[in-house]
Amino acid sequence: MQLFPIESLFGSSISLIGYGVSNKALLRYLLKIGACPVVRSPVPVDLPNGIEGVFGKDYLDASEDVIFRSPSVRPDKFPASSHVFTEAGFTLESSCAHKIGITGSDGKSTTSTLIHKMLSGAGLTSYLGGNIGTPLIDYLDVAGRGDYLVCELSSFQLYDYEPPLDVCVITSISENHLDWHTSLGEYVFSKRNILKRAKRAVVNYDCEYRGFFTHSNTTYYSLSDCHDKLNAGEDYVYLRNGYVYYNEKRLFPKDIIKIKGKYNLLNMLGAIGAVYKLVPLEEIIEVAKSFSGLSHRAEGIYTLNGVKFIDSSADSTPARTLATLSAFPKERVALIMGGYDKNLSYDILRTELSGVKCVILYGANKEKIKNSINGAVKSIYANDISEAVRLAYNLAREGDYVLLSPASASFDMFKDYRDRAEKYKDAIRGLENGKD
Repeated sequence: MQLFPIESLFGSSISLIGYGVSNKALLRYLLKIGACPVVRSPVPVDLPNGIEGVFGKDYLDASEDVIFRSPSVRPDKFPASSHVFTEAGFTLESSCAHKIGITGSDGKSTTSTLIHKMLSGAGLTSYLGGNIGTPLIDYLDVAGRGDYLVCELSSFQLYDYEPPLDVCVITSISENHLDWHTSLGEYVFSKRNILKRAKRAVVNYDCEYRGFFTHSNTTYYSLSDCHDKLNAGEDYVYLRNGYVYYNEKRLFPKDIIKIKGKYNLLNMLGAIGAVYKLVPLEEIIEVAKSFSGLSHRAEGIYTLNGVKFIDSSADSTPARTLATLSAFPKERVALIMGGYDKNLSYDILRTELSGVKCVILYGANKEKIKNSINGAVKSIYANDISEAVRLAYNLAREGDYVLLSPASASFDMFKDYRDRAEKYKDAIRGLENGKD
């Protein structure tokens, strides 16, 4: 899909569906270039002077020529005669910068950040945005030719869009967002759109869905040596005998990588696959040695009487929780789980949680998770995250971990996963010295 030129907006009626972070940034841009859209939202919002708002249950009844949808709104809600885009798609079509796009069920933010840091460390001008936080539109006027846009892209943004990318990276794929997508197949095929107009693909070889992500110019990455399974001409980044390799070249010892866990090793290998031909090896090594990870992803935040509290609030799927849990000795973990149900199956937890000290469940899906665990591990209900923290702490002993890894979205009780993490920290601060 090719977006028509920006100047064509001036002769068109425009609406913004939803008024979240991305559409607020888009409105600022549209006003700057002289366009005047209608903002449609299910609830009233404060708008700049002169901007019409349409609020309430009929906010999706849009008939404008151009519709910019919030990523949370499906495009099939609108007339076929309308041109439907997202802020990210508009920016990617309009920008003259080099573009590297990253998608997957887990690991997107860490891989995107690693790529950005490697490019920046090499003296290249890089901008990091998209689903990771900063709207891409904020960079449209500043990212020039020769610069890089590093874009984290969600299945919502890719559902009806094939971005023009120099490099695309596919991390891991597992069941996710089935409260939005009609099926796992639709979810996977939305992710697959990232390949369609990309010049090169970097694909996680260890992902069970890798067969859906084929490209004529592919670099694979893996935790094991997979070169004998690849076709001639395909590059690969992998581990062999404790070292990171690119094809047959040994790069550096695995143990210098600061971020821990198998999933983070994969994120590092994926980032190397994306930038190896763009960035000097010494800059890749510097990032590997110095990058300690993102907030709310297996982040140690506090120790109280020898009990270590870990914030992994960003873990919004069962697969991500299991990946995080693999970095800790199970028998020492009091695991806090639960939240908004994205219509996912939690059955994979049943055997993998065996050996965990206990599971504290709270939130809208706590009964669903408990039924899936089916007695594999001791589980206790809590009314809220404060009670969950107190119960977990009381069951822990010196040297144990209290791990917040919800395997669920946050929207039942919190604004987002960052707000959930702050409430978790508040609950820890509220603990008295000593146990009940």
